[in-house]
Amino acid sequence: MWAFPLAAAGVAGVFSLSLSRDWVAKRRPNLLAWAVALAMFALASGAAAWGLLWGWSSGVFRTYYLFGAVVNVPVLALGSIYLLAPRAAGHVAAAVVAGASLWAAIQVFGAPLNQVALAIPSIPAGSAVIGESSRALSRAYSYSGFNVVVGGALWSAYKLGRRNEDHLRRLAVANSLIALGTLVVAVASGFARYGRGTVFAVGLLAGISIMFAGFLRTRPRSTLGPTHV
Repeated sequence: MWAFPLAAAGVAGVFSLSLSRDWVAKRRPNLLAWAVALAMFALASGAAAWGLLWGWSSGVFRTYYLFGAVVNVPVLALGSIYLLAPRAAGHVAAAVVAGASLWAAIQVFGAPLNQVALAIPSIPAGSAVIGESSRALSRAYSYSGFNVVVGGALWSAYKLGRRNEDHLRRLAVANSLIALGTLVVAVASGFARYGRGTVFAVGLLAGISIMFAGFLRTRPRSTLGPTHV
């Protein structure tokens, strides 16, 4: 089972590097937010692969939980806000996300863990390892970020799809794939909360791959990475 999160880490890492390269070239804040979010996906997936291969320590689980279940989707949503809203609104959202992420890190790394529940050969359920306050934080962050990402992608796809131009219709399909990939990751994360580690690992790889395919479709055919839509 370790091969699926390891592959997801590889896909997310390549995705993040592609976004980072575009941000360096274009300095668009949505690209930077997406690059950071995908780096978080890569880090969380790598931690899951590590835990499956060599066992779960407190640090490995906290890394997996913080970057895979709490802060990654809000940062991904920040990219959507920068893409679709005025720049000033994006800056306000960035300050909120930064503060919320710092608070989440303090909570997750300070929470007591059930060490017995970590001593298993699969991905442990969050409900068995970490307290309810951290899990409630995960739900609040993930659901709010998910609604922004999917809502923004679908709204953008709707607007683009109504315009009778081939490249805009291609962008509409791309935004739909982004929404679908985010949905797949969200559903897979729900399985992880109840100890269905195999479903989560496969869903994580599938979701990130779908998102990557969607972002690639927003580019001219001769380049890689997303552009402003």
